[in-house]
Amino acid sequence: MDSLSVDGLLKFLSFFMFCISFSSSLNPDGLSLLALKAAIVEDPTQALISWADSDSTPCRWTGIICDHTHQRVTSISLSSKNLTGYIPSEIGALSFLMFLDLSQNSFSGPLPHHVATLQNLVHLDISSNNFNGSLPESLSNLTHLTGTLNLSYNAFSGEIPPSFGQFPVMVSLDLRHNNLTGKIPLVGSLLNQGPTAFSGNPYLCGFPLSTPCTEPEAQNPRFLNNPQKPEKDGVSSNGIVENRKVNGGAVTVL
Repeated sequence: MDSLSVDGLLKFLSFFMFCISFSSSLNPDGLSLLALKAAIVEDPTQALISWADSDSTPCRWTGIICDHTHQRVTSISLSSKNLTGYIPSEIGALSFLMFLDLSQNSFSGPLPHHVATLQNLVHLDISSNNFNGSLPESLSNLTHLTGTLNLSYNAFSGEIPPSFGQFPVMVSLDLRHNNLTGKIPLVGSLLNQGPTAFSGNPYLCGFPLSTPCTEPEAQNPRFLNNPQKPEKDGVSSNGIVENRKVNGGAVTVL
């Protein structure tokens, strides 16, 4: 190998090592946030201009709060920043994250299941965006949620997963104004939600909404607790004549 080739190789290796050193100066949480920044295609107010890979941590970046001990990201608050983009899978690497608020923006696409790996999350608000697709069943893995789970004013479709009943009872669930369909599962903490949590979904039915499903008796737990509700001459409220019998506290249509 001639001297020119050796010199060129050494320069390349020096540049390569510099790039490695430069890219690794930012801690892993910062790199995950840079992946989020890269997934944002419009930032008209330059809200993320302070998110620079030349920093060692992201703790002084706009909208970011870290814990003082480990310098790990605990809060992302980017509400009303006019951001357009999507949530990348790298968000799931923020293992210390407790608070995530991306509301009032123009994020779109499905909600990645990686969000469900944020085991320390207590508050999640992605309301008033353009998220679509089905509600991830895996969100029920967020067992530390104690505050808000706000998915309202998006374009989520499909049925509400029964696993959503596994959220702690103190969680304030908001699914308003999406494209959800089918019966509201009558399980767990979903029984504690009022009708407001589900309003604005025209094809959603059942308790606690006033919109009946095809078998309203099976959807209203108050009726199940009082199966001998009187009917006039065997005529149900929808005008259909039915023969009924009570069997172990449940109503059977013959």
